[in-house]
Formats: sequence, C-alpha cells, structure tokens
Amino acid sequence: MLSKSAENMFNPTSGRCINIAMDLGIFGARSFSHGIENLPEAFATIAGAGPDVIQVNPGGLRTLIDAGLSDKVTVALRLDVTNVYEPRAVEKAWDIAHPNTLADAEHPSVGCVVLNLLKLDSNAALQEQCIANIQEIGALARSRGISLMVEPLVMTTNPAGGSTSVADPEKIATLVRQAVELGADIIKVDPAEPMERFAEVVEIAHPIPVLVRGGGKVTTKQLLERTAIAMKVGARGVVYGRNVVQHQDPASLIAALAAIVHQGKSVDEALSLVKESA
Repeated sequence: MLSKSAENMFNPTSGRCINIAMDLGIFGARSFSHGIENLPEAFATIAGAGPDVIQVNPGGLRTLIDAGLSDKVTVALRLDVTNVYEPRAVEKAWDIAHPNTLADAEHPSVGCVVLNLLKLDSNAALQEQCIANIQEIGALARSRGISLMVEPLVMTTNPAGGSTSVADPEKIATLVRQAVELGADIIKVDPAEPMERFAEVVEIAHPIPVLVRGGGKVTTKQLLERTAIAMKVGARGVVYGRNVVQHQDPASLIAALAAIVHQGKSVDEALSLVKESA
C-alpha cells in the first residue's frame, strides 16, 4: 500500500506518473550529466515543465530545496550508489546503501525512496548486496511510513567496461517478481523487447504499480512509441532521465509525454508538441 506522500506521485486524474530522473551524476559516468551540469538551472527547467516527480540523490534534494523548488514537485529519493555504469572495467561491481540516509526521506517533498536490484550476468554477490539493501532499508522505511521504489535491472557487462540492460521479458519479469516479493511499493524497470511483452512484467507485478525506465538514449519518436505501448499494456507511468534532460527542449518533450501518459493522445499528436531541429 502506497503512503500518502507516494500517492502524490501519481496524477489524480490519470492515476499515472511522469518521473524525470535527475540522479544521473552519482553513477560515475561523465556523459550522464551532459546538459544538466548546472543543477539548479536544470531543476528550474524540469520542474517548470510540470512532471509529477523528479528523481534525485540526497545532494540533489538539498540543491532542490536551496533553489526553492522542493514544493513544486514530488521527489523520488535514490539512496544507493553503484559502479556498474562506470565506463571502465571494474574490479568488483558493487551497490552501496546506508540506512542513515533514510533520514533525508523525512523531507515533506519526498514521495518514496529508490533502491536498485541488479542482476549483472552471473554476479551473485552484487545481487545479494542489493537484496540486503532492500531488506534492511525497506524494513526501516515501512516502519516510518515511507514507500519504496525498487529498480530491478537485468544487465550484462560490456567488453570495454560498463554495462547495458538486457531486454529479455522473461528475465525482466523474473527479477521484477523478486522485487515485489521483497516488498517494493513501486517498480521502475527497463522496457522489454518486443515492447508488447511488457504486459507480462505488469501482470507479474500486480497490484504493484510499474513504471517503465528510459535507459539508453533513443530517438524522440522511439521514446514516445515505447511510452504509448507501455500505457496500453498497463504501466502506471514512466521514469525517463537522459532521454529528457539531454533533449534540446526538455519542456516540450515533457509536454509530449504528458499528452500520452495523462491525456491518452496518440504518438503523432504528442510528437507535434516536441520542439527539435531536424
């Protein structure tokens, strides 16, 4: 059951959520922060476009508060840090979360906290670490009435370093079910290939709301088409980061997403709202 603050993440009319992930600088990949180097300015642009949620780290929450924007949007607060996105071959993949950071979630703007559930090839130790984070912080969050978003990601290591998502709907659904059983109140997860099979992910998580993740960069049309399919098969919203914040006009793209997510418009109708050069 979602906490009252977590319910604020979902549009009261559509029952759906547009979450713009701006917790990007924490992952140790410089390219993730392109376009949002000046975080206060980026927050002003994104918050001004009217998403339901902005996803940040504790440092980002402090910046949002200092900028006077914390009352403009609900916050999803990421509490863990991982090195799996770093563009290098890492000696040991890890995901770290400390229970003390849960104190940051007591700010009234916070709707939920966010933790990873990573399955990286056969790296059982990494998955074990994520499960321990979820069990420990999840229990503390429940005792404080704070909702938990879990991000179950099936990944594979790149030969040159870093990692990429695996779009296999069977593997995604299996990990999503594990997240649900561990106590997730909200699921944030990668799209499936083909996207129509994302329905299996939604079904196996029921009644926990599922938000589709953006992941790597795609074209605007691809992003909107994916969004439309996700909504059709029962997703409760989206969590998009680089595909929005690194767009040449993020506000117009957020308006296009709202047209699909909240208003049920077609991809072509939404695409007409996007301002971008050819």
